[in-house]
Amino acid sequence: MRQALGLVEAIGLATAIEAADAAVKSANVTLVGLEPAKGNGMHTIKLLGDVGAVKAGVEAASVACDKGRGVFSVKVIPRPDSGIDALIANDQTLGIDPNILKNELGIDSWWKFGKYSQLKPTEGKKTPIEAE
Repeated sequence: MRQALGLVEAIGLATAIEAADAAVKSANVTLVGLEPAKGNGMHTIKLLGDVGAVKAGVEAASVACDKGRGVFSVKVIPRPDSGIDALIANDQTLGIDPNILKNELGIDSWWKFGKYSQLKPTEGKKTPIEAE
């Protein structure tokens, strides 16, 4: 069974780190990683766990963001479909642990993207987690 996914978009790196810390301390959630956005200093915190725990973790992270530069948005997805695996499991996420992806979310491969460019689309390649 796939676990719930929680997403918190924090404004600023220090705010995102404090929010991630608050989330994992307040609820039984696993921190998948932190994905920086391409502008405005936003960072997306990705959490996994049971629906209730993820909701509590996202709420704690949101409160922690209010101490810093703020939170842009939050979202809890109870059972994410396998179609969005590339958005969850990719090499753009900092601190990602492939074993967590495989054991807790059931993802057996992840995406590697080329260098970001505003002039052309970024290409990705699906890679099995065992190859890492």
